[in-house]
Amino acid sequence: MLHLFKYRIISILKEKQVVFWSMLFPILLATMFYLSFGSSDNDIETINVALVKENSSEMSENFIKYLEMLDSDDSKLISVKKLSKEEANKKLEKLEITGIYYANEEPELVVISNDTSSSILKSLLDTYNGQAQIYKDIILEKPEKLETVTKLDYIEFVDETTLGGKSVDGEIQYFLALIGMACMFGCFIGHQISIQLQANVTSVALRRAVSSISKFKQIISDTLAGVFIHYINLALLLFYLIFVLHIDLSGNIAKLVGICIAGGFIGVSLGIFVGTLSQIKEGIRIGMLVSIGLVASFCTGLMVPSIKGIIEDTCPIFNRINPAAVITDAIYSTSIYDDPERYTLDIVILVIISALIGVVTFIKTRRECYDSI
Repeated sequence: MLHLFKYRIISILKEKQVVFWSMLFPILLATMFYLSFGSSDNDIETINVALVKENSSEMSENFIKYLEMLDSDDSKLISVKKLSKEEANKKLEKLEITGIYYANEEPELVVISNDTSSSILKSLLDTYNGQAQIYKDIILEKPEKLETVTKLDYIEFVDETTLGGKSVDGEIQYFLALIGMACMFGCFIGHQISIQLQANVTSVALRRAVSSISKFKQIISDTLAGVFIHYINLALLLFYLIFVLHIDLSGNIAKLVGICIAGGFIGVSLGIFVGTLSQIKEGIRIGMLVSIGLVASFCTGLMVPSIKGIIEDTCPIFNRINPAAVITDAIYSTSIYDDPERYTLDIVILVIISALIGVVTFIKTRRECYDSI
């Protein structure tokens, strides 16, 4: 049995297409994600803005102090330059600045575009106006509390965190969905295993069919070899994400490994099942595997982040039977939400899906026989 296991591993690894889709493609995609936005949080471009002082009222002076504080902040979100109204308008027309703040009784903002930078400037103005209104309400209703409030920090920037208090990268959802896709792409290993068990498909399977080794031992050794290789692929992907790209997956690594074990078995079993459909041409079967993997991953938010939420609102049952969605949800439950009950439910669903696919595939594969070889 060990001899069979060893040579099945060698045989699978010789297939370049299998190695690419199950091992190299997820790593290449992770690299592309990282280069696109993996470190974007550390490279926020400073927004240039002009400040025009129109009067010397108390409200005007407070707004100027607010902008000066933002300008001096370590994150350097905006760079404020005091200009006359004419100079500011000229720079705005030449696109040398993104907008103009007017400091008066009611601060104003002028922009000529509707991009992200302009939205940020508007949000900063809305934040100031909101806090100014709070001070006005306190003065009118409870003036004795004003001194206490003014001792607090004027503004706080909010970090997105998990329930456990750990910071969360807004783009991490892509990498979590990628892990789900990598689990599903074990189907290419399973497909290779399947066609080498069918004597009417490949010459290798033909030679194995007339050997003295029982079909049961061949199926078990092939499946174990395929699952073992896929687990190595997933381990390499996790290592690459955590230690090379420095993606903070947080959570419990043991639980993450458990998710990959359950999800990886689904991928391999699914590939074996599709491979048994020998009446369908091989090119079509490969296309089916690619389509299943990509569509299942797409529905988890791999390409469009909001799609998983849309499906949850319109057809939640699909998110319960889509293995990639369950895998991603399980990772969220341990890495983001710290929800043991949700994690346990997802693992149970993955085990049930794995068992169903595995049993159906095993029965179909073992019962195959041939009138003549």
